[in-house]
This record gives sequence, C-alpha cells and structure tokens, in this order.
Amino acid sequence: MEKEKSHGKKYSVLKRINYYLSSQEKLEAHLLDYMLEHPELTPEPPTPPPGEFQKIMAELNRRGAETVIRKQLRVLYYGHRLVNSLQKPLLIVMVVLIILAASAIGASAKKAGDYRMREQGAGKIKSEVLKANKMSNAYEEMKEYTGIGPLMINDIAYDQNR
Repeated sequence: MEKEKSHGKKYSVLKRINYYLSSQEKLEAHLLDYMLEHPELTPEPPTPPPGEFQKIMAELNRRGAETVIRKQLRVLYYGHRLVNSLQKPLLIVMVVLIILAASAIGASAKKAGDYRMREQGAGKIKSEVLKANKMSNAYEEMKEYTGIGPLMINDIAYDQNR
C-alpha cells in the first residue's frame, strides 16, 4: 500500500478524514478479497445447543419481559383495530359533507339565477309568461309576441274560460 508523506505540509482536516476513510476502505476490500480466496481460514460460527431459543423465550415469559417484536405486533394490532373502527364513521361523515356541499352549491346557483332574472327586469326576458283571457286569445298573443303563428290545439280537457 502506498502512503503519502506529508514532509511538513499542512492539510485540512477534511482532506485528512477523506484520506483516512479511503485508506480504510482499501484495507477492508483487501482483507475481504483475501478471506474469499482462503475460505479455510475463516472459522464457522458455533451452533447453539438444541432448544436454546425456546429456553430463552420461556425465561423471558417467566420474568414478564416484553420483546421488541411483541411490542411492535401489539402496536400494529391496536393500530389496525383503531383504523378499522374509525373507517365507517369517517366515511359516513365524508359522504354527508359532500352532499351538504353539493346542495349548498346548488342552492347558491339557484339564488344567483333568481337574482339575475330579477335584475334583468320584466318584459326583457323571452321566457316571460303571456296572459290571455281565453284560449283563443292566447294563440293571438303568442303570434303577436313571437311573430310566429303557433299550431292550434283543438281539444282541451280543462276549462277554457280562463
């Protein structure tokens, strides 16, 4: 391995840290390569006696100690129960709010339309209701107002003397 000689030069702290980390990485890579080339030098980890894990868990249960996994599972279980219990009420509230918002929008649109009709004034709108004394007079009124001769209805089921 190559080592740089400082010969009295002053390097910044960051350069020294960078040099140290890069040399550590090179050393670790070299050791790993050596261990892969010579697998007989690396010892096998010892195997635990049979039933050792069960003995440890039994001792933990006897002492009443809680493992991290058991705590995490309990939090997960109660979290799922909380979400599932709140899901339906929140969904119902959301649907009710959407319905209220839609009806409010519809009501405001209707009010705006009514206001626009009132502001335009009577007689200026084409949807103005024509009043006539009798049915025959109504056809004449329509013809005068629109300039188009409407088709006449012969049979009328209700009172014609309106």
